[in-house]
Amino acid sequence: MTVNKVGRPSKAKERIAQILRAARSVVAEEGFAATTLSRVATAAGVQRTLVLHYFGSRDGLMQAFITDAVAAYGDAMLRLGADEPIEERVALMFGPGAYESRDDLVVWCELVALSARESVVRQRLRELWSDRWLPGLEHRLEVAYPTAPPERVAATAYALACLFEAHWAFHLQGIDSPERADQARQAARTLLAALPIDP
Repeated sequence: MTVNKVGRPSKAKERIAQILRAARSVVAEEGFAATTLSRVATAAGVQRTLVLHYFGSRDGLMQAFITDAVAAYGDAMLRLGADEPIEERVALMFGPGAYESRDDLVVWCELVALSARESVVRQRLRELWSDRWLPGLEHRLEVAYPTAPPERVAATAYALACLFEAHWAFHLQGIDSPERADQARQAARTLLAALPIDP
C-alpha cells in the first residue's frame, strides 16, 4: 500500500524575496558593478549555488531585481496618498516617505546611471516608464481633471515625472533642504493649476 506524504510547502517564494532583498542592500552599498552572486549570497545568508539555482546567472539575478524590486518603487509612489486629492498625492512625492529608504533612492540612481551603458537595463526602465508609470500618472490626472485634453494631461504627467526625478537626484547630491522640497511642491502645484477643471 502506498501512502502519499504531504511535503513541506515550497520555500522558493520566500528564498527569492530574501535574495532580492540582499541584492538591494549590496547594490546600495557597493553599486551594480561590484554586485556579484557571492556577495549577494553572503548578504542573504545562503549558498552561492542557491542563488544560481533560482536565477541562473548574475544577469538573471539583475533582471529579476529590476523587474520585481525596482518596479515596486514606482508602483508604490503611484499609490502614495491614494485617498487624498490629487494635489496632496503629488505633494507627497516630494516628501520623506516617497522612497521607503535612502537605499531605495541610491539603487534607483544606480539603475539610471547603468541604463546609459547597459541596453537591457535601459530597455526595462523605458518599458516601466512608457507602459506602467507614466500611463498610471496620466490616469490619475484624467480622473482628477476629466475635462483636460489628453495631450495636456500627458504633458503634465511627463513634466511632473521630470520634476520628481530631478528633485530626488538633487537630494542625493546634498541639495536636500526643506525649502527645496517646498519649491518642488510649489512647481508641481503650478503644473496642476494649468489643467482645466471646468468644461
